Amino acid sequence: MSAPEVKLSSRVQYIFDHRHDHYDQEETAKRDQYYYEAFQENPEEPRIIQFAKGFANTLQKKKILIKDYDILAGFSYRYTYEATMPICMSPEFNPRYRPSSSGDYEREIQDCIRVLGIDPQGEEARTLNFFAQAVHEWMYKHWESGHILPYYEKLLHVGYGGLLEEGRKALKTASGQQKTCINAMLICNEAAAQYILRYAARAEELAENSLEHRQNLKKMAKSLRQIAYGPAQTFFEAVQLLWLTHEMLFCESYPASFSFGRIDQYLYPYYRRDLEDGTITREDAADIIDSLWIKFSTTLHTYQNLTLGGWDYEANTTACNDITVLALQASRKCRFEQPQVCFRYHKDLPDEIWEECYALLKTGTGFPAFFSDKGCIENKMRLGIPQKDAENFGLIGCVEMGVPGKEYGKTEVLRINWAKILELMLHKGNCTITGTHYPLQEEKDLSAIQSFHEFYQWYQRELIHFSKLAADSINMLDRALPHCYPTPYLSTLMEGCYQKGMDVTAGGTIYNNTGINACGMANVADSLAAIRKLVFLDRKYTLQDFANACAANFAGYEQLYHDILYACPKYGNDEDSVDLLLTDLIHKYGDFVATLRNPRGGRFQLGLYSVEDHAYMGEKTGALPDGKFAGISLSNGLSPVQGRDTLGPTAVINSVLKINLNAATNGMVLDVKFTPTFLKSNAHKNAIHALLDTYFGEGGIEIQFNVVDRETLLAAQLHPENYQDLVVRVSGFSALFVTLMKTTQDEIIARTEYQSV
Repeated sequence: MSAPEVKLSSRVQYIFDHRHDHYDQEETAKRDQYYYEAFQENPEEPRIIQFAKGFANTLQKKKILIKDYDILAGFSYRYTYEATMPICMSPEFNPRYRPSSSGDYEREIQDCIRVLGIDPQGEEARTLNFFAQAVHEWMYKHWESGHILPYYEKLLHVGYGGLLEEGRKALKTASGQQKTCINAMLICNEAAAQYILRYAARAEELAENSLEHRQNLKKMAKSLRQIAYGPAQTFFEAVQLLWLTHEMLFCESYPASFSFGRIDQYLYPYYRRDLEDGTITREDAADIIDSLWIKFSTTLHTYQNLTLGGWDYEANTTACNDITVLALQASRKCRFEQPQVCFRYHKDLPDEIWEECYALLKTGTGFPAFFSDKGCIENKMRLGIPQKDAENFGLIGCVEMGVPGKEYGKTEVLRINWAKILELMLHKGNCTITGTHYPLQEEKDLSAIQSFHEFYQWYQRELIHFSKLAADSINMLDRALPHCYPTPYLSTLMEGCYQKGMDVTAGGTIYNNTGINACGMANVADSLAAIRKLVFLDRKYTLQDFANACAANFAGYEQLYHDILYACPKYGNDEDSVDLLLTDLIHKYGDFVATLRNPRGGRFQLGLYSVEDHAYMGEKTGALPDGKFAGISLSNGLSPVQGRDTLGPTAVINSVLKINLNAATNGMVLDVKFTPTFLKSNAHKNAIHALLDTYFGEGGIEIQFNVVDRETLLAAQLHPENYQDLVVRVSGFSALFVTLMKTTQDEIIARTEYQSV
């Protein structure tokens, strides 16, 4: 049995071929202009009203797009986001490449100090300024914009008219700041409905001038008028409302990740009803889904994640359906890096669905990433989320679990460079890349350390120390966020905000958590294992020898480097001596994270994944005792250091499963790389299926596969013009290989590639 061959219909193929025709470089800067106009026209209004009117002004004036051959109305222009979030965008723009961006951290810090009334010379301000400096040099990664799962399912059922009614009802009993917040949200909902009517009018205008497409354009216009205020009544209307809402979200907030949750679950009832009524065919639905995928592809590297599959725990049967299949097939036909496709895996997965998953896997796009249905639900429940909501989890951004429409998790707000802290310990708190001094909690004379236990305990204390400084900073920034950068439109799409009269950034929704993520974990484990063996067991070298070698980037220390590589155990090879070090570190760090709380009434949640930050952090991290050279990428997620796993994927999985992954309440990444030829064998297909069953059965949470060979990647580096559409899996997300910075490309090339399991 194998999945059928699929291809785009001729109509969709035409849309596919012309998907890059409509970018407008002049349009990308106008969003800020529209916001600034509203701010200037309403100088005395509360900040949240200014933002609401900025959003409304944007939707009233921004360019809209329908081509007469379109199936779905709309186009997501790539805006800059200076007004809402402190982000600086490069003035250079190429729609095929990812824009470079960096946070305006000084502005964010000063806004925080101002609105919270912090003493600029006091301890809190010093902590914030230290944090900003450390973020610049990648000890920390800070990305204030939240990764979000809006309540798309509710919106499809009630429409913007239903949300407006909900807001007006809440307004009757509100007072003070609550009333202001609700009025801001009402402005946004009304603006959203009017924006959809702009599209309806445009479709009607096109219909008058297009003989060939008149009928479809009239149908489109009628549907747009229905969903401007009313709920979706058909499958087409559900998808159209979903897309235009998604498009509008990018007009308000910095495009981190607006994900879709269980799209196959909430779209399926519309599809089934239309099939039963005879108003749609499966082929019609496939065209609509394929067109939606093309829309996703134009938003450019924005972590648009959607969740498929899973288990229906009430009916005790698979939750997979025909939309699951159509979605998997759309990704197989298009082979885009967007949308990100995550699959909730259950051991009783139907054969037809496994074949579709495997067929998509063979395309090399890195999709789908597989997640343990049971393990993810249990991890959400460990955060205090009731079972019913936990069972409805979707994946956000890369690999983070969230409750659709009910959780503002800020999953990417903080990442800690574990390896950087080890570097600082060896060099009296000095960064060997920049020379910046970062005061350690306790400085030690390396020659005075008498045991590995003493060194290991010191590392743990410093890790907690620097993590606590970062968490304190994040909490101060969190308190300032609703005063500086509210998101009233997003708030209308999150349960509880209207009822509480509170912006989602202030804690308006049901669950309010904060992500704290780790990077360089395998580097630290391998470094500690090397120090334990070569310094304290073999007594062949001293800690100072390691410090000197790392400061010299191993120049002149070739024998030490050789011994690190060939005489020391490496995580990922099923060796307890190193695996249990990482197991212990994650366990203790997870206990620390579990004690942290945020000002929105939520908890901190630990992520064991790195997005692309392992490359950025590696560039700013010097040589390490594991043999990493200065400026080279750190390890990816929870995977071994690139190329250090030599005993095959089973050994890697055995190493990972020694870790109690219950701690990974914000998700994890394990990347495995196979050659394309490996996946051609039916025996290997069965082996991977068995590997998934074993891995998830023993407590694994996530696993993803890169299906590409080293030779192709090297050729793409040399001749990127010939590999414009080559998609690879990075760390929790996929991207066009040629758009990645060279450090990331080198990291992917260096990963061990398997030809057997």
